Amino acid sequence: MTKIRTLFGKKLLPHHMLNFSEQLYDILVREIELGRWQINERLPGVIQLARELDFGTKTIQTAYDRLKREGYVRALGYRGTFLKSRHPQAAAAAGKLGVLISPEDTDDPLTLWYQHVILQTAKKRNLIPETKVLPVHLAAADINRRGRLFGDDVLGILSLTSWQMAVRFGEVEGALPVAFLLPPFAAGRPKVCADIEEAYHELTTRVIRYGHRCVIFSEDSVEPDPRQSELHRKGYLQAMRENGLGAEESLICASQAVNNSHPSSVTGHLREILQKGKSTGPVAVVAGSLGRAMALTRAALAEGVRVPEELGIVSIGSAPVEGDPHRQITGMLPDFDAMVEMCMEMIQQQRDKGRSDFTEVRFRMHFIRGHTLACHGSDPFLFPEHLPENILSHDPASLSRAVANSPARSREKG
Repeated sequence: MTKIRTLFGKKLLPHHMLNFSEQLYDILVREIELGRWQINERLPGVIQLARELDFGTKTIQTAYDRLKREGYVRALGYRGTFLKSRHPQAAAAAGKLGVLISPEDTDDPLTLWYQHVILQTAKKRNLIPETKVLPVHLAAADINRRGRLFGDDVLGILSLTSWQMAVRFGEVEGALPVAFLLPPFAAGRPKVCADIEEAYHELTTRVIRYGHRCVIFSEDSVEPDPRQSELHRKGYLQAMRENGLGAEESLICASQAVNNSHPSSVTGHLREILQKGKSTGPVAVVAGSLGRAMALTRAALAEGVRVPEELGIVSIGSAPVEGDPHRQITGMLPDFDAMVEMCMEMIQQQRDKGRSDFTEVRFRMHFIRGHTLACHGSDPFLFPEHLPENILSHDPASLSRAVANSPARSREKG
């Protein structure tokens, strides 16, 4: 069972994109900027935190070293680490950014990553994120009224959860501007989201262009919302139709009963997939979730199946292959930085103009080449100049920057 570690009420969780030092840094920055310590007050010691959190001292020291480099703290030898500045980038913060999440999402890896990106983006704008966790149905109906859920110094709300606004900004004096960062099927205006259906369409199309003619969709029934699975399936089926290929409906139905945590269940599903591909040449799986892709990769390697030579595996998302941190699952990822930045722009537009120019902005996702899909064809569109890609760094913490600074984006800007 995973050990639950908490610091100032915030959980530190195993995460394939954020190591514990980065999570610890994020928590400490939030607490510093929200005023937990006074200037020149001593912060908890490295050894103290290592003991409380059951970490090695290196994990804690790495976070403290970053705080020191950025001007938040100063180290005075054996006396400890002391607060130097709450806002080292300016004399004072420009204000606070309200961030709203629901209790059921506090342990969600994507929510944790979004909070990390929000913190970094807010710092660039000299804003302090203030996160509220509460069931929306328990919140006041006018949740975005100034001075209610958030204080008077909050300039706007970035919501990671859907709720019905009783008060729209610009309609009532004292209302706060709001931007939603949500899945495409969730309600909220103005909203920023990743175009998930288009991502599965593009991902499946790329698999086919790589020379695969047996392309199986493995649906993961543990997706938290069936509408999410439906978008995955629709994107896959559209790409298959456009390329004149049929879908294995029986395997899609069977895949819904597979349990990613049970090796025998995953192995049985894997063998069915490989059996289908015996007479068709290279077989590939478009997994309905990153968890399913990782489970199938793990089972394939245990069975002696060569990935990607004998079996290609792709999914939405990307993570290191279990047991081999130098290999990455091939997949699609959004530009998280750009999505959060767009939310900030929507909030600023409302502050400046009394309205947002957009009701919804959908971001295309970026292809992560990874190491679980091999090329079995000679389609000229596979060459980089025809099929621009972002190749994910093996340092998952740089994921957002890697996507934002990819050659493809540079060419588009030029």
